[in-house]
Amino acid sequence: MMETTANASDTNYDYSEFNKPCEKHILFEFGALFTAVLNSCIFVAALIGNTLVLWIVAKYENLSSITNIFIVNLSITDLVFSSVLPFWAAYHWFGWIYGEPLCKVMSAIFSVGFYSGIISLTSMTIYRYVVVVHPHSALRTRKPWKGVVVCLIIWLTSLLMAIPAVIFSEVHPDNDGFLKCDYADATWEVFSTYQQNLLFLISFAIITFCYVCILRTLLPSRPQRNQKTVKLILTIVVVFFLSWAPYNILMFLKSIDHLQTDCKISGHLDYAMYICEKVAFSHCCLNPVLYALVGIKFRRHLKQMFYRPCIFKEQSSNMRVNSQDNLHHEDFSLY
Repeated sequence: MMETTANASDTNYDYSEFNKPCEKHILFEFGALFTAVLNSCIFVAALIGNTLVLWIVAKYENLSSITNIFIVNLSITDLVFSSVLPFWAAYHWFGWIYGEPLCKVMSAIFSVGFYSGIISLTSMTIYRYVVVVHPHSALRTRKPWKGVVVCLIIWLTSLLMAIPAVIFSEVHPDNDGFLKCDYADATWEVFSTYQQNLLFLISFAIITFCYVCILRTLLPSRPQRNQKTVKLILTIVVVFFLSWAPYNILMFLKSIDHLQTDCKISGHLDYAMYICEKVAFSHCCLNPVLYALVGIKFRRHLKQMFYRPCIFKEQSSNMRVNSQDNLHHEDFSLY
């Protein structure tokens, strides 16, 4: 918490009033309860949704499709990201009780999951853009090993971007003696904020551009048939923006010093940050729905899992025949 300082020339004021830290006990109580409940819900939903996607791919699909490789990679990144949420829930309630080594480990896992998730979404979008808008070029990129290489690059890039979190995260007490696992140096905290802001802006620009081009390609051909596709594409873009934009805007505002020195503004930002942070984190629950479970093939596999397999035996045979006859559409079959 930042302290307010008075101007040295103003000799007629009682500086002790300005040197008092902001009182945020009620805020912290709200944050502890809100974070504990929401983080737990997000963790359970992400665990169920992403595990279900991995199970469907393992049981009914294979990794010969680059789309499936990207979906598996996205599910893994979401599971990695959500795995630290229970620790942060306990942290907001009890303080950091796990020691400094685990503080660095959890900060690294959280950062890697955060960065790899957004980069994975962007990579999937770029691949879909190539498949739909430049189908002839896509034929050269369909080899599964290329998808594996892209995923490895995503993880390597995320690890490099998470290095500051590993090095500079420390356990230290705040003004009330509450143990925090955070950046000890404000400079690196601001650097991390701007790094996340920049990644979001670049990713959103790429995703928007790619889907606009996809829509321009799909709509003139079969407008009636592609109505569901259009709705899903717009939903993906809007959900991505509404999930991450408020969080990134608030992170940027909280990095501005003069806003933190005003206790009233600082309190409002903290309340808003708690809410927007959970909205952003919940995106790891929505990914399985938006990128996998709404697809025709995945819905059929879900029915096979929850109903008698014999009912869908004929459907499964027809689906295999159709997938062979329409191989050039396979990587866009999620729509």
